[in-house]
Amino acid sequence: MMIFTKTTNMKTVFKIQSFILVFLFPLLLMSQSHYFLMEPGRDGKNEQILQLGENNGTKILAMASCAQCMPAVYTYNASASNAASMEVYGVSGIYVIPYDGNSYIAVAPKSPLVGLGEGVWQTFRYSNFFSKDRSKVKNMTKDIVEQWAITLSKLIMHGEVSNNEMDKGDNRYYSALQPSNVSTITISEELVNIGSTTFHHSEELSKLLGVKVFSEHNNRREHVFIEGLESIIWAKYGHGHDLGKSIWGEQEKFNYYHKDQQKIRELLVNKNAQDAIDAKLRDWSLKAKQYRETQYAQKEKAEIKDRRLPSKGFSNLALEKQALTAAKSWANQYGWEETVINAYFTGNDWNIYRNSVTGVQLGRRISGVIVMKRSDGNCSFHHATFAQQYNGKGYQKVFTEGIAPGQYVLLCENLN
Repeated sequence: MMIFTKTTNMKTVFKIQSFILVFLFPLLLMSQSHYFLMEPGRDGKNEQILQLGENNGTKILAMASCAQCMPAVYTYNASASNAASMEVYGVSGIYVIPYDGNSYIAVAPKSPLVGLGEGVWQTFRYSNFFSKDRSKVKNMTKDIVEQWAITLSKLIMHGEVSNNEMDKGDNRYYSALQPSNVSTITISEELVNIGSTTFHHSEELSKLLGVKVFSEHNNRREHVFIEGLESIIWAKYGHGHDLGKSIWGEQEKFNYYHKDQQKIRELLVNKNAQDAIDAKLRDWSLKAKQYRETQYAQKEKAEIKDRRLPSKGFSNLALEKQALTAAKSWANQYGWEETVINAYFTGNDWNIYRNSVTGVQLGRRISGVIVMKRSDGNCSFHHATFAQQYNGKGYQKVFTEGIAPGQYVLLCENLN
């Protein structure tokens, strides 16, 4: 199951002092033009001065009603510009995008709340249009602006706008969880490093699944699958699950890395492609689980053949008879499917137990075994503890105090 969490990457990088500097020092500016707005700005004016320039090496776009007025400043957004193949500016989740040679749109996505190049926009909390051409502004509507932005976001995700070449020679990978970020991943024959996590090659699983498998060794239930050096699947199993132990399901999640950012974008908007990765992980987990179960069955079969009952210890026919009755009572109480056929003591002597405060003797206990007949034709045994209460004069009947987890199967012919 894939969980992709997307967040906008817009940052406000200038303080108010920087805003003012833009207009007080025109040498920083590359161009200045008069623009008409579809909807009034913060000051209620429908006409603004738009200036492009730099501040401390950072490209900016500033808008204000006059040269001395407090401007709205938008900073150059590298990832969005790279995705759209044009200079995109933004601040606080608002994107300012060139519409044509003398116009811009400004939009703030609401749903999904993702950056440009990270998903297909659907709704907006803010949209506007400004142009040097008053007639364009006159004929523009919010619906046209928003539909244009939606179309641009869709074209980018489907690879119809930006077409950046993939660099196959380095260790940079784009992540489906953070589509605008670059992750450094190093791969060798024995190790894969993603961030601070190291994964070790599993030759056994790699041969079984036909894909290179690397596993994290610190009980994180994380694995990396590499079909080719350009793409990587990271998978994490839920609590109590793991590769070879369970089937890939709702508790599990994956991430996808690729050297080509466009492959990541296409995956984010392609449910069939996401489902295909899920199906692949289910298939791998099923094969690994069946393999482990076959291995376990073969090992268990060999152990069953060689297994024998634990040696007898303390012997007393009368007490052993009571132990058998106690064992049958326990089995009946807990609804065992097996039939109890014997019980005996493995401990060599009884251990006295007392009241922790007064030291008065309360009873005694001893280790033992409960032997059973199974419906599959085999026999088995449980390690158990038998005990007797002490009433000050003598010991009462033997009862089953408890059993150890785990049933040991053996051939019935090896009971004696």
